[in-house]
Amino acid sequence: MANALDDLMDDAKKKGSELWSSVKSSSKEKLKKGIQNLNDAQPDIEEAGFVLIRLDVDIALLPRLFARFKQVHTISEEERKAILDKTKKNKFLNFILIGLFKAVDIKGEVKIDSMDLEEIELEIGLTPSAKLIFRREERLKLME
Repeated sequence: MANALDDLMDDAKKKGSELWSSVKSSSKEKLKKGIQNLNDAQPDIEEAGFVLIRLDVDIALLPRLFARFKQVHTISEEERKAILDKTKKNKFLNFILIGLFKAVDIKGEVKIDSMDLEEIELEIGLTPSAKLIFRREERLKLME
């Protein structure tokens, strides 16, 4: 009886270890692919008026990328539509552009005394999200 239980436990450990190795390998590949996709998307992101200023990589069971962007120039609604049409087959890039455009649109609706929208952080993972980062001008000068 003890041998059967030991065998069952050993088998469960082995299968768990194999599953964990598979998950780790899959997570690593997803991270690498996400970073490569982001790198490949840079020209279109810049055409849309944004630059990537920071990239944080969350290495976990469910990996995530936190990409921070700064708007360097605005584009017209027609230019937005054109770039979204051009990139619609690339779901990754299209998601990023839509998130950036929505964040900028919200910026126009949200007024916080003496604060400006300085950065937009997109979380790229299982549950994507956007974070708008507002700062006071004098705080920015202190950080320089």
